Amino acid sequence: MKKTFITMFAVLVAAASFAQNPKIGKEIKATKDYAAGKAILDAQFANLTDEDKGKAYDELYKLAKEKADPSIAIISSGKAEGVDYKTILAAIETAYECEKYASKDAKKNVDEISPFRATLINAANGADNDADKLAYSRCYINTAKDGDNYIKLANFFAAYASYQNKDFQNAGKYAKAALGDEKVNDMAEQIYRVSLEQNLKTREDSLNFVNELKALNIDKYFTQICGIYQDLGQEEQVNKLVDEALAKNPNNKIAYFTRGSINNAKKQYDAATADFKKAVEIDPAFIQAWFNLGVCASQKGFDLNEKYTDKTGRIPADKAAEVTSVLKEAITYYEKVRELDPNHEQISNWPMQLRMLYNAVGEKAKADEISKMLGDI
Repeated sequence: MKKTFITMFAVLVAAASFAQNPKIGKEIKATKDYAAGKAILDAQFANLTDEDKGKAYDELYKLAKEKADPSIAIISSGKAEGVDYKTILAAIETAYECEKYASKDAKKNVDEISPFRATLINAANGADNDADKLAYSRCYINTAKDGDNYIKLANFFAAYASYQNKDFQNAGKYAKAALGDEKVNDMAEQIYRVSLEQNLKTREDSLNFVNELKALNIDKYFTQICGIYQDLGQEEQVNKLVDEALAKNPNNKIAYFTRGSINNAKKQYDAATADFKKAVEIDPAFIQAWFNLGVCASQKGFDLNEKYTDKTGRIPADKAAEVTSVLKEAITYYEKVRELDPNHEQISNWPMQLRMLYNAVGEKAKADEISKMLGDI
């Protein structure tokens, strides 16, 4: 008997949670106000059947449409000043909720308001805050049909707003959907890339990120891809990418530069120097490669100095001459950087590097000249 009572009680609770309210449509209509009607629907929504939800949205749509009519009239006249896009947003959202719950007037409502969906793009573009921009663009996205002409643009606005809110997961999702629109592709690609980067937590995330960069533009993100592989300890992948890039284009300066940077990090200075020299041979104005030649030679020189210096702090004359020769070689590379970037706008720290080397080889007058240029003396 006790078991039967519990079962019946459970059935009664379940039935109560889906209680009907066939009068809700009339209740919403009686408010004669969209906000008040929506408040009634929101309060009862969880306990309504789909049929009652459809009836409620039919009545709510009428109130939303009535409130949007003045703005619709302005748009229909070819003007934009004075349009309240939020009223149009409410009408569109409500009409498509009618469709979702198969209300009696769903098709009529959607057909009536759908010609004004495009105004959501204008609203998103002109929104002065990210919350509104996101609301307009999401509504457009959620009510789009196949072949929609502005869907990528709407996704871009949603991506931008999500990115501004530091919602990188949604920013990446929307930005990816926006790729391919020639007007916003570059910015969408940037948001997509940075958003993915912000979500890197595991090794698998990093590998997936590499695959996405390859799909976007392997040549454009070549250095970053190689850097990630290097950080993950996958040097074989780096070498493979460099070899493939050079096989495809023997004059790929970025491939040489990338391999040179990796060799320099491993203190394989001669191999690194050969790669950087090849890069500047291909492009004599490749300032970062000239700078890295200087970095490579100076590191080599200081490493040799440390190697040859004995416990008393002395270094044999012939070894000292070798070190000085290497450091002077570094100076020639930095002087080339100076020639290409006299105001140190592209590479801000070359003056400090060059001054340090002039002091190291005993050319104090030239070091002081750089100090004067920097305003230090």
